[in-house]
Amino acid sequence: MKTTSVNKGGIFMIIKKRQSCSSHYRYDGCKCCRKKPPTPNCCTCNIEINNNFCYCPPVPPTPPPPSNVLKAETSQYTAISDGVKTVYTNQDKVPEYSTSDILNPNDVSYINLFINGILQPATIYNVQPGSLQLLVDQSDIPRNGVPIILQFIKILSN
Repeated sequence: MKTTSVNKGGIFMIIKKRQSCSSHYRYDGCKCCRKKPPTPNCCTCNIEINNNFCYCPPVPPTPPPPSNVLKAETSQYTAISDGVKTVYTNQDKVPEYSTSDILNPNDVSYINLFINGILQPATIYNVQPGSLQLLVDQSDIPRNGVPIILQFIKILSN
């Protein structure tokens, strides 16, 4: 094994070179074929050759089998802050971005509030059917033009 120092854009990297892989990506020193002999799948992935290494990118995680996944319905209420109000109602929703009014909290499994894309703690708001109240000081009211999104998640029984 040979060690080489390389400067890439101001970053120094130490590259360890092994035996070079053939165009068939054989086992001897190849990172993608860790089993002897290499499986046919070994060389079908998107392989990149860097410094005589065969590199197979990590396999993305697979979702659980469908039988273990719970079904859910999601909807959202979207309003735009005027910089003054702390109470928003169904009349304040932006229809282009909303899929529902403000739902009854007893009819959904989870409610998430996002202000300017940031998830907010449940302690700073109160939701009633048709009403969202922000429990913040005057100095903490979202600025004019900031989006306020209530996300409703209802987990369905199988």
